[in-house]
Amino acid sequence: MLPGAADHWIAGGFEVYDHGDPVSRPEVDQPRITTISDQSFDSYRSAIDHLGAPPVAATENLFLDQVWFDMRLRYRLASQQPAITIDPKVAGWGVRVSTDLKIVGAGGQVRSLTFEGNPGRIYLAPRWTDAGRQFMDRGTRFVRSTAPLLLFLFCLVLPFRRYRPAIPPVVVWFPPLVAALEVVAILLAAFANIADRVTPHRRTVFACCAGLIFGSSTALALEPALQFGGSHPLVSVLAFCAGAASTLVAAAAIMIPVMSYLFSRARTERIERIERVIVSALAADTAWGWLTERWSQLAKIPFGVVFETGAAAMLLRALAGLVLLAGALWFLNEWLKSSRLGDTEAVPPPGGKSTV
Repeated sequence: MLPGAADHWIAGGFEVYDHGDPVSRPEVDQPRITTISDQSFDSYRSAIDHLGAPPVAATENLFLDQVWFDMRLRYRLASQQPAITIDPKVAGWGVRVSTDLKIVGAGGQVRSLTFEGNPGRIYLAPRWTDAGRQFMDRGTRFVRSTAPLLLFLFCLVLPFRRYRPAIPPVVVWFPPLVAALEVVAILLAAFANIADRVTPHRRTVFACCAGLIFGSSTALALEPALQFGGSHPLVSVLAFCAGAASTLVAAAAIMIPVMSYLFSRARTERIERIERVIVSALAADTAWGWLTERWSQLAKIPFGVVFETGAAAMLLRALAGLVLLAGALWFLNEWLKSSRLGDTEAVPPPGGKSTV
């Protein structure tokens, strides 16, 4: 019974690749039931010895929540110098599956990974090219799966009809890593479109400030994935940013001509403005729904201030950072005023004067 359960449920949960080529299904070796108090898997050597020891007697009375299901999976590798990649498919094993994976290298060094559900392909010994390719894909998938980020980008580029006026706000917004979820920024962007007093200068400064918020949320999403980059954290971060940025640039490049075409079919400037207000109001309504949902979750968290040793120094460093940030934003604002960027409205009203 145990060998059949291990082969049917467990063996197929880990797809293994060698130099990108799939490895044949593993051979299940020594499946057994172990009491939950057993600590043989605290080290690789004790786990090997445990699998070679006699199993628990069949007459032992054990409950389902008091046992481990232990086994060894043997994979046959064709190459003499394998480059192994595993792709766990364990999310279907339960409602919420948490995995603690320990990789033991040839020299005995241990690398620990922790993840929820299916994390995608994991390189056991990642090279810098592997880390770059993996996190480029992760950055792309992160942007595609983050609806608040795409909705904010939509509100940001909505007033533009050509690429050149849209370049400064998008480029300034990308460096802080790009993206996550701050629906307040979406609401402000939508309200700015409704007010119809949006200059490229104001939109650039707003995009830069919003990028700081989105960048912080993106860092929280990136942090648990950095463990898959092995000894190449810098390459992983840069590749993630490049993947996210390229996806957002592609999204903006699609949104601008589509919006330009749709609004160009309006017969008058007044009808075009009404259409833009309606679209912005729909975006604001969606963002408001997200805001109420997240606020209800936030309200459940008890907030309290606990002062510990070093809190004063941390506060001073934070204040110094805010001063530097304010100086940078002031410099950006002055530079935009002195350039041609802020000289014209994104969508000037008929017969009106441009403002900054």
